[in-house]
Amino acid sequence: MEIRLIRKEEVLTSQWAGGKTNEYIIYPSKAKYADRDFLFRISSATIEAIPSDFTQFTGYKRYLAMLEGDIRLYKNGKEECYDNQILFSFESSDDITSYSFGKDFNLMLNHSIKNETVQLSSDTVNTQSGHIFVFALGDNTVTINENNYNLKQYDCLVIINKELDYVSIILDKEAILGYW
Repeated sequence: MEIRLIRKEEVLTSQWAGGKTNEYIIYPSKAKYADRDFLFRISSATIEAIPSDFTQFTGYKRYLAMLEGDIRLYKNGKEECYDNQILFSFESSDDITSYSFGKDFNLMLNHSIKNETVQLSSDTVNTQSGHIFVFALGDNTVTINENNYNLKQYDCLVIINKELDYVSIILDKEAILGYW
């Protein structure tokens, strides 16, 4: 089992049409975002232009939560609004235009991934999933199988569990948690 703590200061920053994006992890590690050959990608982005059109491509489901600010957007022509730290999902092929400034959390999952759980949680979770992540909304102590990890706001803990070993996750405070 590989456990990786990714500090927000370590992430690669690049430009997108509406602001900046910070890539925490793309998996597998040799995959390239531009080639659309990844299984999953965890990132955070700023929305610095109004309106901002989200990048479209097929074959992926996206989960998004605003970390700073609320979001008002049009999805396929229909207005939707989400408060800060409300998690929502959409297809990456959807036509999304944002009319809000802010900073978001973004998870992209290849359609080959089934039965994922992605949620805001402060509960204990026990799983034998192959891929697990915790994205800290604030300073948080995360216990993985009795080992403590101190996450600062916007740090991300990723577990690659190829052996499908039993994993116990205890969160000190609410975070975005996902596993599949």
